[in-house]
Amino acid sequence: MFLSVPFTWLMEEAKAEASKWKGKVRIGGPGVMKPTECEFEPILFHNPCAAFTTRGCPNKCSFCAVPKLEGEFREVDFRPAPVICDNNFLEASISHIKRVVDSVKKFSLVDFNQGLDAKRFTKQKADILGKLKCKVRFAFDSWNKESAVKDAIDLCRERTTKDIGVYCLIGYNDTPEEARERLELIRSWGIRPNPMRYQPLDAEVKNGFVAEGWDERELKKTMRYYSRLVWLGHIPFKDFQETGQGELFAI
Repeated sequence: MFLSVPFTWLMEEAKAEASKWKGKVRIGGPGVMKPTECEFEPILFHNPCAAFTTRGCPNKCSFCAVPKLEGEFREVDFRPAPVICDNNFLEASISHIKRVVDSVKKFSLVDFNQGLDAKRFTKQKADILGKLKCKVRFAFDSWNKESAVKDAIDLCRERTTKDIGVYCLIGYNDTPEEARERLELIRSWGIRPNPMRYQPLDAEVKNGFVAEGWDERELKKTMRYYSRLVWLGHIPFKDFQETGQGELFAI
């Protein structure tokens, strides 16, 4: 039996499930927190429409588990799928990017699901991805990235697609005010942000970490509001907090 564990805080649940089986059980997946080579794709347990065409990332961001989970960046054999989950797809060679794009042209929509590296989004790569009907997502993790992200968004709108998302890390080396400024900046670009609450790499409890300067309720309010802008976007965050609606949605 194989068990794929996506998050470290699910390890105890996975062990409990494994104990119910008499035979040998192998536990793998991202939550194991070490690079593994398996004879099957763990992602198939979570989303059969998803695939990786590369592994690793050269950036080695301090908040990110990818270097520990996947090791050095490398191109890999892949199964064509409409949801591409590479952690830094644009680090791949132009020949690899073209090969991936050619293999997924048959799908009606291709979702580059992980945050693309804005500083690697060139005109050449924008045009290659523009051969697809696709959704593109970028990552905006800290204030020193805003120019690169905005330039990538403008280039993407011009040459690739207008279907764009932006992941925004919050609760890591920021304050609530700084996080909301970045989230609101993304809104000013005409995009609904996707807030991503920071989780330590070895977290044993989901959403158990609260950074200095934050409190749990503030984190929940920020996540709930900016994750539900399709319904709440007409209400300024300040009003959302002060009218008691923030308390309601933070429970």
